[in-house]
Amino acid sequence: MIKYRFCYAKYGEAKYISHLDLIRMFSRSFKRAGIPLTYSEGFNPHPKMAIGLPLSVGLTSECEYMDAEVERPLKREDIDELNKKLPIGLTINGAAERIPGMKKLADIRWAEYKVTLDQEVAPEQIEGFMARTDVIVEKKTKRKTENTDILPDITSLTVNGECLTMVLSAGPSANLKPELVLCAMEQYIDGFVAGDYEIHRSKILTDNGKALL
Repeated sequence: MIKYRFCYAKYGEAKYISHLDLIRMFSRSFKRAGIPLTYSEGFNPHPKMAIGLPLSVGLTSECEYMDAEVERPLKREDIDELNKKLPIGLTINGAAERIPGMKKLADIRWAEYKVTLDQEVAPEQIEGFMARTDVIVEKKTKRKTENTDILPDITSLTVNGECLTMVLSAGPSANLKPELVLCAMEQYIDGFVAGDYEIHRSKILTDNGKALL
């Protein structure tokens, strides 16, 4: 049994694959590629596989991470074969055996997003937004809806024409979605309407500010 970490990209129509369907799809693709996964014991065995920071449906990414346990060492040819079995829009672009001292998926702390808008936003508007003492929005959880100050979870927010770059809290301790930041901008920036936009996750960073692989 060998533990591996995989980095994969998610583009095009693949952005509509949900988190649960993604796990099932990866499991089938490993099998078709001839890569034997390790399974849990019990009445309902499942592959020992975990995705680090689930991506919302409709978003693209170049930096998703997945840990999986396999029964034998992997070669470059195995990754090439796995990519052939994956649906269009999903690509494994990195893989490495997990070694002692490697950061865990639970160590994820931040994520960077590139948001393409259908309008330009002035840098002064973003500066004014970030200079506020608080940014209170209605935030929904599984159990309740409450007013929350999301400003502490926005590490940085910059703009270049129609492209916003956000670095937000992410992971098990705090996870701010970029869509909620856009809602807050509509609330606090005069004349701003998010309109049609595309969101792309460009980085996932751990508590030491580095990538997982």
